[in-house]
Amino acid sequence: MSDHRGTDGEEQVLFVDEKWQEEPGKRIKDRRKRMIWPSRVKFLTNVLGAAILLLLLYSIYISVIHIYFNTSERNGKFIRSVISVVELHEDGLRVEKSGHPFTEVTPFLAQKATLKLYRDVGKWQVITGEVHAKLSISGKLTYSVERTSPYLNQDDRPAFILPYSVMFEETMEANPKTESDLKLLDEIGEGHVAQLSFSTKTLMPPEELLKLLADYDLAITGMPVYAGELKEFEVGYSLGDSKDYYVSHLSLKPRYGFREDNSLSMWQIYFKPEEDQHNMSEHVEHMKSDIEWMIDNVSYYGEDEDKQRLAYIQKNGVQVYGATVTGPVKELQRLKERPEFLEFRLGRIEVWNWD
Repeated sequence: MSDHRGTDGEEQVLFVDEKWQEEPGKRIKDRRKRMIWPSRVKFLTNVLGAAILLLLLYSIYISVIHIYFNTSERNGKFIRSVISVVELHEDGLRVEKSGHPFTEVTPFLAQKATLKLYRDVGKWQVITGEVHAKLSISGKLTYSVERTSPYLNQDDRPAFILPYSVMFEETMEANPKTESDLKLLDEIGEGHVAQLSFSTKTLMPPEELLKLLADYDLAITGMPVYAGELKEFEVGYSLGDSKDYYVSHLSLKPRYGFREDNSLSMWQIYFKPEEDQHNMSEHVEHMKSDIEWMIDNVSYYGEDEDKQRLAYIQKNGVQVYGATVTGPVKELQRLKERPEFLEFRLGRIEVWNWD
């Protein structure tokens, strides 16, 4: 409030609102605050809208590539490549063959899958691990095998040694080393089945090996194939000063069939000695065609060696030097009677499930 005299000399009183007496800078600051909040809200709304749009576009993109890659042909090619590469190169392991395995597609257009691994023990397919596979957009297949075991420090992978005659001009000694795994069989009751692998003293056609096993109540799940390793190209190793050579090798497995879209149409679990010794050529031709398909359709570790292996067996034929078998313990014990067999390796043991 302030005094003011009018023109007539009388004193007048004026009331002035103190808010109008505040500094101009403060009024501008308040006005700016009132303007900033709407701007912030608008900015956040725009950001949120852009994020929602990007998420929607990403979801559409992922859906489209899943639809594209999960067509029966592309999915079938991926799963077929995993089955072929793993079963041809991993001793005794088989890949699950469910009707519609789940596959994942990454934003970078790579296909990924995790499939169960099993071994045939008696009439059971016993899960022994998983394979984690990835197929890049360029066609490069990579995989890792994760083995599971019910016991600590157990190594149940079969191993085969090359016959001495492949590397040396000499025959096996008359009294080979004691087969500790065969002694283990003597401690197992007859109410069990087991998996067993063994090597042979010489190379032989697969038909001949099946003929040797025809008198046993056993099933054969695979045989290691000699394809020029260590002679034609360097793949393999020995243990210490031993003359026992272990090589990475192809496995001759019972054949399976594929449709035009690369989905499985049939598969055989075992070799049956009394039957397959007469039609082994079908299994051999399937193995060759499967290797050719892998080389033509997928890139993988060991591809160059497989090209050399394929060239060798096409020129020299298929010879094997062992087998992985399964059946009743008492039948497996009888194998020690064969002088042609050595290097027995005991695998999984299960309760009786044999007919």
